[in-house]
Amino acid sequence: MAIQFPCIHCKTILRIDDEHIGKQARCPQCQTLNLVTENMQFSDSHSEQDEPSTPLPNPFSKKFSPTPSTTTPNWQPHRGGLILAFGIASIVCNLCYLPGILAWIFGKQDMRKIDQGIMDPEGRSLTQVGMIMGMVMTIFYLLSAAAIFILNAIAFALS
Repeated sequence: MAIQFPCIHCKTILRIDDEHIGKQARCPQCQTLNLVTENMQFSDSHSEQDEPSTPLPNPFSKKFSPTPSTTTPNWQPHRGGLILAFGIASIVCNLCYLPGILAWIFGKQDMRKIDQGIMDPEGRSLTQVGMIMGMVMTIFYLLSAAAIFILNAIAFALS
């Protein structure tokens, strides 16, 4: 015999087999856990109009599939630690442009994926810090290289 009762949160009618008394049933609408007890059953005087037109899925059934709101998103893992390491390496390696450029490029790609919901947003702060470090150091290296080139050109012209 099935027990029917309303969800404590959204009032959706749940239909559960009486063998599951004492267990918790998850509402398929709002995902609230409801404790199944014997005294929850509706009385037989309930009209047929109050019952749902289609039977609700049994949350204890092996065929029960959770709604998309209950599943964890299928995100790509973030690379925030790697990008931060490249950003720090660009500061430490004064003569090497590569870590700063990699931090900037990878950081820009990952920030776009995080904003689109493709990548895990937990790595946003690490990615931003590493990307900014890479940007600042790459721009600093380019400006210093341009200044050295200009100064050497002036010194060559004067000699």
